[in-house]
Amino acid sequence: MPAKILVLDPLTLIGREFLGCTDRLEELVGEFDFRHTDLDEEHQIAEIAAGPALVPPLENSDELDGFDAIVVASDGVSSRHDHLRSFLDDHPETLLVDLSRLKCLDGIAVPSIGASDPMERRLRVAHPTLVAAAKICEVLTHFGRLSGTLAAIDPVSTFGREGVDLLVDQARRRIQGGAVDERILGHILAFNAVAVDPDELQREASLLLPEISLAVTHGLCGNFHGHLGCIGLGFSRSVEPGEISEALSQADGIEITSFPVSLDTVPDNDWVLVTAPVISPDGTQLAITTMADGLRVGGALTAIDILEGAL
Repeated sequence: MPAKILVLDPLTLIGREFLGCTDRLEELVGEFDFRHTDLDEEHQIAEIAAGPALVPPLENSDELDGFDAIVVASDGVSSRHDHLRSFLDDHPETLLVDLSRLKCLDGIAVPSIGASDPMERRLRVAHPTLVAAAKICEVLTHFGRLSGTLAAIDPVSTFGREGVDLLVDQARRRIQGGAVDERILGHILAFNAVAVDPDELQREASLLLPEISLAVTHGLCGNFHGHLGCIGLGFSRSVEPGEISEALSQADGIEITSFPVSLDTVPDNDWVLVTAPVISPDGTQLAITTMADGLRVGGALTAIDILEGAL
């Protein structure tokens, strides 16, 4: 039976991406409704396949009742999210799919790449590079016990439209030799890269890939779109590049490519781009680079995978 779904903040970058997946949503969703969490009282307008739709502000928690699932696509926190938290406390049966990565929902939802415990009703979309890593590790586990490292480097689209606009402003000011006043998560990212605390990503990796011993690092860089991952894996036996490439070619949602590879190739694509595997001389170590459009992989498409599995 088609589901009734409420989307919170459908006009954000990730909200628009989610609603744009019409081919998959039309088979899953029978009815949409929308609310926004901006502090103004104005109604907004969302464009969906059926045409324009009004998006009123979320005024109270009762407006969230009666839906099979709530998809949160917010890219900022406001007092209106208090209504969401209050509703979730009182309605444990309602499915939550969190696309927002908002700190206000920390501790409420567990990360997911799609297939989850059907009894779990509080789910958030996993980090895009972890979604990519999970796809890779799934097809490589039969080569023996895996361990290794993962470096995730995120673009400013992670922080929504504001992050993109701030990067444009930072770049303009730096080119002109002026002071950069506005920061992105406290950082100047134009023509720059920053290593950030990996603890949160490490915890998420441990939850999603408990059978693999991974050490994780996390960075931000001054590109608009595209998540970059550098993955190193160790095997309990020697492997050949050809058998690794053959296994990866069978994986769902992965495309292997030769060097050089550019992040410019990944926006608006549904697959994870993976470089040709590099194997150590003794055959026990693998290094590969992944690239993905995090608005889709580890974004809208992963949210739909979660909805399909949970509903």
